[in-house]
Amino acid sequence: MTHLLEMKDIYIEGESDEKWLPIINGISLTLDKGEVLGFIGESGAGKSTLGLASMNYTRQGCRIVSGSIVFDGTELIGASPETLRKIMGVRIAYVAQSAAASFNPAHRLIKQYAEAPTQHGLMSFQKAEKEAIDIYRRLLLPDPEHIGYRYPHQVSGGQLQRAMVAMAMACQPDLIVFDEPTTALDVTTQIEVLAAMRTFYITAL
Repeated sequence: MTHLLEMKDIYIEGESDEKWLPIINGISLTLDKGEVLGFIGESGAGKSTLGLASMNYTRQGCRIVSGSIVFDGTELIGASPETLRKIMGVRIAYVAQSAAASFNPAHRLIKQYAEAPTQHGLMSFQKAEKEAIDIYRRLLLPDPEHIGYRYPHQVSGGQLQRAMVAMAMACQPDLIVFDEPTTALDVTTQIEVLAAMRTFYITAL
């Protein structure tokens, strides 16, 4: 059986004092459609690094040394930019830990939601706008019919975090990589939003 995501023998290094030190040592995992897999570890353990690596991406100062990352039958390591462009943001989406740093402050939330699906030709802006309102409602954002027309600085940190989760779902991706998506939410809202996410039948890291 072909897994949606299969990572084999992943080794990742980070640069420190002009030396490359191991961060991830030979981790392998598989993920099938509809599954949710979480990484548990202390700060600095490499959770975010491994999540980013699932998209064949590393932060500055890190590098994937060896291994294989296969998404739905396509090897991502060494893939062409055109192949990666068709996958990233469309079939694989990413939700960063810091929502404030992920939005363009000059554009309204709903415009940023619609950017990916319209640029990839998946739907019109009008359809994206309608779907955004529905997802805002399901993620318990207040005033879902109007909140998308606000700018990032006009909503709270928790609301912005949920708007970012909504944006990741805009293209109906096969896989969403979450980096602590409920950090800015209170405990009760965390539970409600996580439950809401599961109603989308997402596959997630």
